[in-house]
Amino acid sequence: MRSNRNDSMMDAEKYVSRIIEFLGDDPDRPGLRETPRRFISALLELTRGLREPPPQVKFFPMEDSKYVGRITVNDIEFTSLCEHHLLPVMGTVTVTYEPLNSEVPGLSKVARYVKWLAARPMLQERFTARLVNELKEVLHARYVYVKVCALHMCAMIRGVKDEDMYMTTEAWSGDLSNEELMELKQTVHCKVPRIVLTKDY
Repeated sequence: MRSNRNDSMMDAEKYVSRIIEFLGDDPDRPGLRETPRRFISALLELTRGLREPPPQVKFFPMEDSKYVGRITVNDIEFTSLCEHHLLPVMGTVTVTYEPLNSEVPGLSKVARYVKWLAARPMLQERFTARLVNELKEVLHARYVYVKVCALHMCAMIRGVKDEDMYMTTEAWSGDLSNEELMELKQTVHCKVPRIVLTKDY
């Protein structure tokens, strides 16, 4: 199995070398000699969610309390890949939910799940919808509301080349009244990552 993995890695590196040649450069020159290996390693890291199992969520009882109330985890940072160009997508996710019972998950588990689900080629709209549905089940929640803000390198460095443009998506699932939903829409925010590509010196 390990030999097959190594063979596949070598094959992938050869494809990257051919792309470098297609672009007009020499993959054997010193500066590019290790680039195919580094490039494939970076892609494997950015897409680890395709191969790793989802994080396990451990719950902790809230002693002497039957009602936990609303919980918000703000500005969980993630990195992903745009599935149309395989260029980076960088953003934050804010998750608001209300547990069904008096057990709550560890704080880091929500962030770990967001980062795991983001680690694959994605469309932000689909990522947001899938995240809210899966978190509702994973967190044993009465409802979940998710807001995602992300910068897409495919729009920043090619095409429209707009450094300030970002995308916001939101989704919700569960027993959520119209009044609660409107409140969440007005009060839940996510922080937009700031990346400056050009500066005046």
